[in-house]
Amino acid sequence: MKAVRYYGPNKPLKVEDVEIPKIGDDEVLVKVKAAGICHTDLHFLDGTLVPWKGTLPITLGHEIAGEVEKVGKNVKKFKNGDRVVVNNNKSCGKCEYCRAGAQNLCENLDQHGFTIDGGYAEYVKTIERTLVKLPSDVPFEKAAVLPCAAGSVYHGLVDQAKLQAGETLLINGFGGLGTSALQVAKNIGAKVFVVDISKDKLKMAEELGADGVVDGTKSNVSEEIKKMTGGKGVNVALELVGLKKTMENAINSLAKMGRYVIIGYTKDMLEVNPLSLVVSELRIIGSVSYTHQNLIDVVELAHKKKLSPVVSKIVSLDEVPEALQQLKEKKIMGRVVAKP
Repeated sequence: MKAVRYYGPNKPLKVEDVEIPKIGDDEVLVKVKAAGICHTDLHFLDGTLVPWKGTLPITLGHEIAGEVEKVGKNVKKFKNGDRVVVNNNKSCGKCEYCRAGAQNLCENLDQHGFTIDGGYAEYVKTIERTLVKLPSDVPFEKAAVLPCAAGSVYHGLVDQAKLQAGETLLINGFGGLGTSALQVAKNIGAKVFVVDISKDKLKMAEELGADGVVDGTKSNVSEEIKKMTGGKGVNVALELVGLKKTMENAINSLAKMGRYVIIGYTKDMLEVNPLSLVVSELRIIGSVSYTHQNLIDVVELAHKKKLSPVVSKIVSLDEVPEALQQLKEKKIMGRVVAKP
């Protein structure tokens, strides 16, 4: 089968022919129908992230939707032909975090596309614990984007920030995650402001229902946000970029008792005066990936037509390296999806 293989930081991806994975008694073989192309892959390519276990090369791609092709004899909940979305967090199911429902923090975590083979391939091998059944009315290309682009912001906004109806939210960066974050927040009943440096992305944000937008290149962001919120600032700021300036803008845009949730990152460091945190009782919250329940929830939102990931382009596996380059150059609106 064809697969997009990662050999290490600062090395080109290679599209190669590899063997179709063989499954064991507890495993499932999924025929990949669509795989979302995520900015996190760029962190692997530039060395910001490196696989913390396993061996190279591996197949990248951690947003996966497809059909069950084959199941091991111990698999009970899924059968051949089932439409599924794959949770890229292959957790142990036994540690204290897994038992608490925080599979994203598993002590023995493997992740498809991070430490084990992912979805930029014709097939992927996994275990039934990672799978969520996909309703027939949710297209594979949109379903593929649900795990990371939707699941991670859902986790950040619902579980970590505990965003409430009537509160205000600042979204820093309006790419694949930002478009889903806006929809999740509007479903909750929040008022949403979007900051980006792309006029086209800001226009898209308005079309999707943003209550206000700010051009990060031309405005004093925190001053603009304060004006839009009656001088108070926002209750929650969601960081999807991770640059020094965007992080500074987010902190300065918070209202008293504001929560700053960080999902996106670069090699830039967060610099903040502890006094500003103390006097306004601000909270800085990290948010990583998503739980299995989060994935179930966003699939249900998609089924109910309350969440529709923005897919701007569909490419072949051969075109994945070029699509990642376009993503790096900020030429992508929404999400690009690869279809084997």
